[in-house]
Amino acid sequence: MTEAIEKRRILLEPYRNVHPEATTSYSAGGTLILKNINIDIKPGEKIGVCGRTGSGKSSLIMTLLRLLEVTPESTIIIDGVNITNIPRQVVRSAINAIPQDAFVLKGSIRLNASPSEKHSDEEIIDALCKVHLWALIESKEGLDVDLDVDFFSPGQKRLFCLARALLRKGRIVVVDEISSSIDIATDKVIQQVIRQEFEEVTIISIAHRLDSIVDFDRIAVLSDGQLLEFDTPQTLLNERSAFWDLYNP
Repeated sequence: MTEAIEKRRILLEPYRNVHPEATTSYSAGGTLILKNINIDIKPGEKIGVCGRTGSGKSSLIMTLLRLLEVTPESTIIIDGVNITNIPRQVVRSAINAIPQDAFVLKGSIRLNASPSEKHSDEEIIDALCKVHLWALIESKEGLDVDLDVDFFSPGQKRLFCLARALLRKGRIVVVDEISSSIDIATDKVIQQVIRQEFEEVTIISIAHRLDSIVDFDRIAVLSDGQLLEFDTPQTLLNERSAFWDLYNP
């Protein structure tokens, strides 16, 4: 298939089945970071990813976004397409990533909310209302106000990342420890928005607070770059599993 056809297929398919079967490193031939990870994620599933520091959680997200090198025999299948064979920028444009830290462009709230400038003011305001940021922004010149690194608190920056994700409307959403180092009230807003606004999309979420994923469909537990467990949270909490140990430190 041509790049244009692949891009159209990945961007427009209504559902997302994700199946990484990968061994990865930071560079070709480098030290292995993820080792024989094999996960089959069904369309619309909510998957929590957890593990101790250095277990490979962020590396899994980086692999999906094609930020790490995979071995030649590795595959990452999204709806039947092996994304290791298509350009990285095509993959990244199709996956809706919500990072821990918000990148800030020099310019207005409007530009930062919609860098592609594809969204109307009404759409941007609606997204900002859903994450409880519009009242603050409206009190400071609205969408025209310049956004600098000190405009938002750390928790508000996470909410702004979430508003950006709402505007992108991707069918796969990956979330990188969005609840880390924020207050309980902000985390409550984040979890509510994720469950209500992304109800029909596939979510892969690295969890800092395990309570935020205990109602997900399945949990992947990583250790030293390997998959220890992949099952429903109910099953994992009903036995003395690695997830049970993390949940009950």
